[in-house]
Amino acid sequence: MKELTKNKIKIIKKKFKNDTSYKFLRECMEIIGNKDRFLILNLLNNKPCLLSDIEKSLNRSQPSISHHIRILEIHKFIYSSNKGKFKEYSISREKFVKLLNIWNQWFQAIRSKNY
Repeated sequence: MKELTKNKIKIIKKKFKNDTSYKFLRECMEIIGNKDRFLILNLLNNKPCLLSDIEKSLNRSQPSISHHIRILEIHKFIYSSNKGKFKEYSISREKFVKLLNIWNQWFQAIRSKNY
């Protein structure tokens, strides 16, 4: 693939600056770009987990995990369901399907010669 020039980058930025799909992509990347949130998502990708399972697996404190869980829930990357008196967290597949579709569109635009 050809190297992106500064001019091409400016054209791409201008094209996508106000596009809601790409705003969504930027926000998602910011959220899942955090190391702890990425590790939580990776863990939940294997199976649903209780908060205590996440704490043990990642060797992080409960307040730290709760903070990241809250952010992931607010942005609908994960959802919770009641399991007795505890909450079980699962990954939201729909959010990732949307993210992947927009990600692919973005790469196609970059690869395209018709910016």
